[in-house]
Amino acid sequence: RKQYLFETYDTQFASSPSVIIVQHHNLSGTELMEHRRDLKTKACGAKLMVVRPKMIKAVLRDTRYTNLGDLFSGPTGIIYWTEKVDTMEGMKLAMEVVKKQRKIILMGAKFENMLLNVPMMKSLVDLPSLDVMRAQVVGVIESPAQQLAAVLNRIPQRLVGVLKQKAEAAESSE
Repeated sequence: RKQYLFETYDTQFASSPSVIIVQHHNLSGTELMEHRRDLKTKACGAKLMVVRPKMIKAVLRDTRYTNLGDLFSGPTGIIYWTEKVDTMEGMKLAMEVVKKQRKIILMGAKFENMLLNVPMMKSLVDLPSLDVMRAQVVGVIESPAQQLAAVLNRIPQRLVGVLKQKAEAAESSE
């Protein structure tokens, strides 16, 4: 049984691009099942696994995620994804589902190769999507070019205006 749990935890940390660590307090079996169903349907197929803190600390001991071991105390669980999903979107949706449940507390996360505390998770989730960021960058790049084109178009227009005034002044003086 211990070997099976060790291998399962090790597989989840190695294969999932992001893992959210939560603490659960006094969750009944039906609440836990409901929460798992919500995560699966609303958070890109996320799964919630209740873990044994000592066992998961042993899994993390010789990895680069050793610092996460301190977050595993008391009744703990991990939220992870087995399928390929947009990790940012998955984390955002999973955090929204967790916020609705008062008996579950966010503790931290592994996001790709970074370790995140709760404030870092919230700021990461608040970032706009990649498509929005690309559009913003294109807008920033385009804006000066459009302004330069407008300025360059005004120069010939002003020159034409000055030449018309000179021509009119020459005609009126004759």
